[in-house]
Amino acid sequence: MKEVLRARGGWWHDYVCPTHGVELDPARGDSYPCRYGCTHQGEAFDGAWVVLEHQARAREARLAARQSRSEGAPADRERALAILTEFAAYYAEVAAGGESERAEGWMLKGKLFSQALTEAIWGVQIADAVLVLATDESSRPVLVDQVAPMIASLLDTVAEAWDRLVLVREEPANNYVAWLNAAGAGLSQALTALGHSDGDPRAVPELWLDRTLAYLDLAVDAEGWEWEGSTYYHLFVLRAGLLSLRGVDPASIPAATKDRLAAMVAVLIRLAGPDGALPSLHDGPYDRLGVHLEVLEISVLARQLWTQIPLETVEAWVRNRLGAEHDGLEDQLDGWFGGPALPWPLADDLRVSAHFASTGYVVLHDRAERLTAVLDAGPHGGSHGHLDKLALYLYGDGVAWQPAPGVPPYGSGLRRGYYSRTLAQPTVRVDGVDQHATSGTVDLVDLNPSADTDRVVAGSGDAFSDAYATRELVRTASYLLDIVRVRVTGPRSTEDRNDDDVARGNRPATAVARDLTLALRPAVPFEVTATAGGWRTFWHGPAGQELHGFHRASAPSTLVASPGRGPSDDPAMLRTVGDWTARGTSACFVSAYCVDDARVADVELTTAPHDPTAEGEAASALLAVRIHMTDGTTTEHEVAR
Repeated sequence: MKEVLRARGGWWHDYVCPTHGVELDPARGDSYPCRYGCTHQGEAFDGAWVVLEHQARAREARLAARQSRSEGAPADRERALAILTEFAAYYAEVAAGGESERAEGWMLKGKLFSQALTEAIWGVQIADAVLVLATDESSRPVLVDQVAPMIASLLDTVAEAWDRLVLVREEPANNYVAWLNAAGAGLSQALTALGHSDGDPRAVPELWLDRTLAYLDLAVDAEGWEWEGSTYYHLFVLRAGLLSLRGVDPASIPAATKDRLAAMVAVLIRLAGPDGALPSLHDGPYDRLGVHLEVLEISVLARQLWTQIPLETVEAWVRNRLGAEHDGLEDQLDGWFGGPALPWPLADDLRVSAHFASTGYVVLHDRAERLTAVLDAGPHGGSHGHLDKLALYLYGDGVAWQPAPGVPPYGSGLRRGYYSRTLAQPTVRVDGVDQHATSGTVDLVDLNPSADTDRVVAGSGDAFSDAYATRELVRTASYLLDIVRVRVTGPRSTEDRNDDDVARGNRPATAVARDLTLALRPAVPFEVTATAGGWRTFWHGPAGQELHGFHRASAPSTLVASPGRGPSDDPAMLRTVGDWTARGTSACFVSAYCVDDARVADVELTTAPHDPTAEGEAASALLAVRIHMTDGTTTEHEVAR
């Protein structure tokens, strides 16, 4: 057997190549290679690798225990018991030494790991393996004698962390709480099953169930989004919530909680691209094995809570991404709840376009499931937010054309240095400066699934100093029309004022010309061709798929193709990206996108007559856009004012 590492875990986010920004490959002795040939050594890498190894061994114990139950193989039972007893022996040592010396000051400190959060996630797996083996008479004496003390000590760790976070720090909506609750629920059930819970007020499953119900009510809005508006942390909280309900009869779950959980699952169905891929909105990994396993676990558990739940496409996508790397654990998670599944409660078509008012996301789907567009105009998102107001993300069937880029492991400087910045996002920059952390606005929403058309208008809020932008999307069955307007509302700085203004501390009302840029951030091979005062773009997807763009601006501009970074799963992979820039006090950037066929022949802009006395956008206001199709038809779209 491969022994459990006798070492405290650090922070898994340190397991990243500082040169290339990619998560490192499995360790080779005390060295840690990256896919580009780097080899790293050091304490931070050591600690991060220990985290991954401990989590992997806990998963192995969980899988072996369940295989032993389903197949009756003694070797599986012995393997699971060996891992659990080795962990128990080592945990006794580290718990006696108090909190981890590896923990950084900002962390909620654990004992076996730097973070109590990591300890809780590991503890959920340990508790599951124990609960499965506790029903086996040959395993039970070993669990009672050798493993139960670890479970009790681990529950102490989790309960202490819960108190620090919720009562001392007063952060009851923190996503860590979801996992402390899940660990508390599983560990208290394990102690009860082993007969070791008498007299411990924290080893009461009902306590942790009540905490889970209260947390979901606090941290999840009525539309089903976890309050941060991050896809990953939404999954993080949903998974913890489902795990916390182990053994609970679905019929006994309070109606409000069932409604919230169903809404959380519905968010995934509404948000997914045509192929089931989930956009990595705000912080979180872009394409990582561990995340795909988490989505699969959610799918498997949700199908036991509700019958006929329409998660098939999302689940199929992650299963395809996992491929042969999947060990089959999730398919062993039967009988999770203490009663039969309930009917899926939502009769709505979850694949029509949707507006999530609290998070400010608008998701546009075409009826043919060929293109999904996601517009981000909501709150910043707290510590997991990005400077991405009015970003437009595009997804196809089997291809992410212009995806939300996600972030690499947090130990990489590229998380804050690039991926959370405006530079990485397909949105507006003014003078190349990052946007402010702020909320945008969704000003008009007209979703019409029966006609297969949608229209939405959003604003940038306070994202810019002395500038304002809007983004209008019109989705038809044939194309997606994207209209971005930017106007300067005042001077950039004291450099733009005359001496008298500076002396008086006044800001002149006259707008000053700026570099107004709309970014295109493809994740596929990308070509740009100038044509008759505009540009055509060609986005090359797999299996011959293509996205075609036609682009025209209301002011003199340049669309520059240059080397840039792609999504965060491989920051070192160069992609051709586009920066479309006009110099002035206002500009309109208009694009029309079609999947597979270049059906748009031309984009014609109708502007108001030039008024030399007008300022800002009024000097050259865009009134309408005409789309000329290759079949000879023309459609005029009046622009929102």
